[in-house]
Amino acid sequence: MKKILLIIFMLMSISPLYAAEAAAQKEAAARFPLEIGRYQLFQGTYTTLDLKYRQASSTHNAVFLLDTATGQVKRYVNRIDEDGQYIETWLPTDLVQQMTPRKTTTQQTEGK
Repeated sequence: MKKILLIIFMLMSISPLYAAEAAAQKEAAARFPLEIGRYQLFQGTYTTLDLKYRQASSTHNAVFLLDTATGQVKRYVNRIDEDGQYIETWLPTDLVQQMTPRKTTTQQTEGK
């Protein structure tokens, strides 16, 4: 009889503990969504065209970052700019993302 009561007690205490642990894990997952596998790295090539001087195109090797949640692709860049500063960043490969609108000022002539 004691064994049966012990088994019943164990079953009754395990179920609420399991439910509480499952609820805690679900709450933690909601606060901190897992992004494992979201970003993927690929090696590939891209081609640049010199439209200004009508020179031949050139092909370059690069590392690309794919965001599988948004579909956005970025290219890894590291170089030294014109001012001698070292730049290391990810650049978007979409031309629309690269070309942000810039404010231009137009000169007003007097009297118009």
